[in-house]
Amino acid sequence: MMKRTVLLPLFLLSTAFLAPTVAAQIREVKTIDQIKASAVEGVTFLTNQQLIERVSQNSKLVLIDVRTQKEFHAGHLPGASWVERGIAEFVLARTLVDRNSEVVVYCKKGYRAALVVKSLKEAGYRNVSAHAGFDEWTSAGNRYANYLGESVLVEPVAINAANFKPDYFQSKL
Repeated sequence: MMKRTVLLPLFLLSTAFLAPTVAAQIREVKTIDQIKASAVEGVTFLTNQQLIERVSQNSKLVLIDVRTQKEFHAGHLPGASWVERGIAEFVLARTLVDRNSEVVVYCKKGYRAALVVKSLKEAGYRNVSAHAGFDEWTSAGNRYANYLGESVLVEPVAINAANFKPDYFQSKL
């Protein structure tokens, strides 16, 4: 009985001190927009035209796609190598020892690429840039590659149950 009498006030007292700390931590969690802004802060992005020029001027340019493997296999910039974000700095430190190599990193929209660019610069790479992203590349009509070969993105037709009309009377067999 004595233990319960002592433990309950201690529990209540510790909860009173911890609750404001936990509440403050919850308020300090950044929003998605804040996280995105922080990711790209201080990173300059190459445009599609700048990337095309860099590739034509430097045949040894290293083009890295840091999206997931599934995203990469669905479609990537021609000549890109896949190194997923989270391991890029470790893989490059082991496999790309020339810290002056020109490296261009891209992802879907630029946020993951920006984080990798910052990490690579911190690791000692001197000539690292980010590209605006796969979406920017394909929406401009540039070609992309996957296991089927090369293609360009076409504007998909929006089909849903409200506007879909099958042609029942087309020629058969």
